[in-house]
Amino acid sequence: MKKLSAVLVSLLLCAGLLSAQVLDKEQMKNTAWTGFGAPIDGSAMFYGFTDTFQARFDRGNFTIEGMLNWSFLANYSDKGDVDNFVFGTSNLNPLSLKYGTRGNDFIAGDYTVSSAGATAAWDHTGVKVNNQANVSNTKQDSYYVNFVWHPSKNLDVGVGTKLNWQVGPAPRYGNWLWEHDAHVRQGGFSTSYDDRSGAVTPTSSDECGRYKFTVDAPGSADVVGFVPYANKYAKRAAGIRYFYNTKDMKFQLGAAIPNGFNTDDPAVNLGAQIQPVKWLSIAAALEGAFDDQANFYTGATIGADNFILDMYAAADSLFTEAEHDQAYGTGAAVTFIIPNTKFKVRPELGLNFFQNPHYDTAWYTGGTLSFSITKEMGFIFWGSWAQGSKDDRWDNDAETNDWNGGHILDLRPELTLEMSKNTSFAVYIDFEQRTAFDGTDRKCWSSGLFMTYIF
Repeated sequence: MKKLSAVLVSLLLCAGLLSAQVLDKEQMKNTAWTGFGAPIDGSAMFYGFTDTFQARFDRGNFTIEGMLNWSFLANYSDKGDVDNFVFGTSNLNPLSLKYGTRGNDFIAGDYTVSSAGATAAWDHTGVKVNNQANVSNTKQDSYYVNFVWHPSKNLDVGVGTKLNWQVGPAPRYGNWLWEHDAHVRQGGFSTSYDDRSGAVTPTSSDECGRYKFTVDAPGSADVVGFVPYANKYAKRAAGIRYFYNTKDMKFQLGAAIPNGFNTDDPAVNLGAQIQPVKWLSIAAALEGAFDDQANFYTGATIGADNFILDMYAAADSLFTEAEHDQAYGTGAAVTFIIPNTKFKVRPELGLNFFQNPHYDTAWYTGGTLSFSITKEMGFIFWGSWAQGSKDDRWDNDAETNDWNGGHILDLRPELTLEMSKNTSFAVYIDFEQRTAFDGTDRKCWSSGLFMTYIF
């Protein structure tokens, strides 16, 4: 069972109730990245440099942690030549650069849907179609600052811009730029949802998002189909959580007031998780309780030696008065640890359904293969296929009857090297072929090198 516990800590989101902090222990961590690629089409471009510094300090009953993301990124002219370099804090990462963002410029491709097709789609759906690759949901935080008070051994009270308190397993979305799954997964193929703090909306004096979300319609982005998962019940928020850990049982109960809360339209996020035995963990969360646009999540992990099953389900935009505006998602992942080897395999499957009867089911499948080549060197490979949602009313017009939900194929191998207990390197290449709902085909690739130093 010790082997199972180690695997859970390293592979599952829900393992270890205390690991929900952005950094799970006191340390300082610096990750430098440089890369290049060919976004959408055209010649290879040098992206520049990014440096991300994180620090966590535990002093008595307090935890203070923060992060700064600095970049020295290249801007390109319309002819594809280097125009200048921009230095400063940045919310861009290799994923957004691969999709075509340079500084303040957006070069992800022309709006190529025919005017007749756009008019036909608007007549049938009331949605303005857009087959540009969606880069808005690939941005990460340019900084975060969290303050957590531990008044007792089992209680946390925190306020911060990225608490990242979460319960249960779900497809990861919005990961840090150096992680192997910072690429197209369930969260990357569809939506304007922003995991930093919700949909971008001005709140108080800080235009950084809030807790409300809207369900994407087919055609509102090139490939649509993501349902937000509410298992992160405290992100940009003020929160409190109680946890109880023993050898035989673990329990967590938390609540948070999200960014954007106001007394005329109050909302609270809630999360709970229980592990009654070592091989079973059950979790649930509600984002936007007491509001008319809440998101619900539930998940479970069943573990045995060399076999771990994750299951999850989510519902978006509950309790609203609008018609056909809800979305639902469910999925599962299985982690196999091949006995007497260093191989780990994790296939995944996710389905997204829409209350609107005209929207088809969107789905994705993928998997991760990882193994150790030597004691210091490892290999990770990710591959995925995501199929977007189609609006069946497109079939009613000759201009749109060959449209479908579009799809994305993503492949990413990565080689890691641990030079010492403090320093590691990783080199990767990411290839993506995406076909928009109207048949517009785009290919892009990127490659880069990370160096991580922990001290």
